[in-house]
Amino acid sequence: MAIKVEVFVSEPPCSGGRNLLKLIEKIKEEYKDRIEIEIYRGINPKLNEYGIEMGPAIVIDKDIRIIGVCPSEETLREALREAGL
Repeated sequence: MAIKVEVFVSEPPCSGGRNLLKLIEKIKEEYKDRIEIEIYRGINPKLNEYGIEMGPAIVIDKDIRIIGVCPSEETLREALREAGL
């Protein structure tokens, strides 16, 4: 079963959001069907659901993992490993 990764960025995306979107594309190509990526741009009800007040942010399997910055590729990979990939 694929691990769900939810990505939150502003609209239009700030520099951190743009970098995160590029990083997510790279990760998506590598992990293929082992992850399911949902990208939310701008104000979205999911922000309130998770209590996220700033972006960019990454939620992995309903667990807020990164908020307020674009992580390094290594940090994102570690978060995915911790989630079971």
